[in-house]
Parts: sequence; structure tokens; C-alpha cells
Amino acid sequence: MASPENPLFRLTHTKIQAFQRCWKKYWFSYVSGLEWPPNRDSAASLVGNGVHRAMQKLCETGNAEDGEHELDLYLRMPKHAIAGPETEHYGLAMEMYRNGIAAHESIGSEARWAELDTWVPSKSRGITVRAKVDRADRLAADRWQLIDWKTGRFDLDDTVDAQLDIAHLVLRTMLRLPREASVRAVGWNLRSGQQRVRELTRDDALKTADYLGGLAQRLGSLSEFPATPGPTCTFCDWRDRCDEAKQVEELGADWLDMDWEREANPF
Repeated sequence: MASPENPLFRLTHTKIQAFQRCWKKYWFSYVSGLEWPPNRDSAASLVGNGVHRAMQKLCETGNAEDGEHELDLYLRMPKHAIAGPETEHYGLAMEMYRNGIAAHESIGSEARWAELDTWVPSKSRGITVRAKVDRADRLAADRWQLIDWKTGRFDLDDTVDAQLDIAHLVLRTMLRLPREASVRAVGWNLRSGQQRVRELTRDDALKTADYLGGLAQRLGSLSEFPATPGPTCTFCDWRDRCDEAKQVEELGADWLDMDWEREANPF
């Protein structure tokens, strides 16, 4: 139970992913109190952000030109030059937006919402969960759909599933869905056209909340956060401050040639 001395434990999909990928990354980001490293924009992240902004505008007005203008304006910003006009990334972004227009036109719904974003508290579990729903549609009185737009080359199924399950909590909470309502949760890749679909009910939402409550208890009890260095260190924003990440870079292909096992277990 939450109290003034023990506030609700905050969870997000990003926070959970950090823990699952590397305990030390989780410590850096959410326990250490250190100032976060500055964001490192990449062409891929700019394209993804731009397409999401365009899809929001499209959902809000239904006018494809609104989204196209937003995407063009975003990528023409001087600080976004690596994905600006005349680059292959700009062309890819526009292609994905055109796919998004087709996706939008394929959805027949009674009402739609863009960018639902809130905290979902559960005092009995001691947690509050934040997530964002890129798009939500009421297909019928007891039938809904939520979409998480994807723009990457690869989507890990388990990661998408977890993200959709948390987004489902937000949808049910913000729009006060009836108990009998079912939700079609979709991870929709605008690059490949592939869709990852989960059919979810109120019972599924309760199971997700129970899992998150148990995970929060574990996270709150940890006192050690060992690193698990590997390929993902290359993309970690904390790598410049992590000794283990630096060692991976220094060792490179020679890692298995070293007597690391004996060093780790001298006896």
C-alpha cells in the first residue's frame, strides 16, 4: 500500500526495458540520481519522431496534408539536417507516412483519439504506470482498438507485446471502457506493413497490473545492480560513464581469447 512515506512506485515501459537489458543501466537511469546524458539524435530517431507527429495530426483532423506538412516542417529544422530534404532518410519518412495514410483510411471507427498519455495508479499494488497510446479507435460499443505505430527495421515480438499490454491499461483507464469491452492491440510497422496483434480483455489488464506490481516490489528491494555488458552497450547513453561498457569496447574480438573465467573465479 502507498503512503506519504512510501509513495507509489513509478513504472514505464522504458524503465522496465532498461532493467531487463542491464541492471546497471537501470541504476544509472532511475536509482543513481545522476543527471541524464543529453539525447543523441540519430537519423532513425528523427524519422520515427517525425512520422509519429505526422500520424497524430492525421488522426486529429483526417486531412493527409496536415500530417505531411508537419513531417516536412519537422525534418526541415536545421538541427534535424541529418534527416532533412535531399537525404534518403527524408524520403523514407515520407514513404512511411504514405503507408500511414493508407493505414488510417483502412480503419473504420465510430470515434478516434491520438496520443493518449497518463499515469494509471494502483494503490493496492503500490504502483503507478505511465504509457502512451499512439491511436485509439472505438469500433463498437464494446469493441476497441489501440495502435502503437512502429518505424524501425526490426521489432522484437516480446518487447512489442509488453508495450501493448501496458498501453492497454492506459486505454481502459482514460476512456473508462466497460468491463465487457475487448481491445485489439496492434503494433503496426509503417515500414514493413507488419502487424503484431493481441486480443485483450479486462482480465488481461488485471493480470498485467498484478505482474507490474510484483516487478515493482522486486525492483524496490534491489541493493546491487551488476552490469551485463554486450552489444547493446554500443547504443547505451550511459556508456561513457560505465567501466564495463568501456571494457567491452577495448576487448573487442579478443574477449574469448582472454583468461576471463579464471580471473572471475580464481579459486
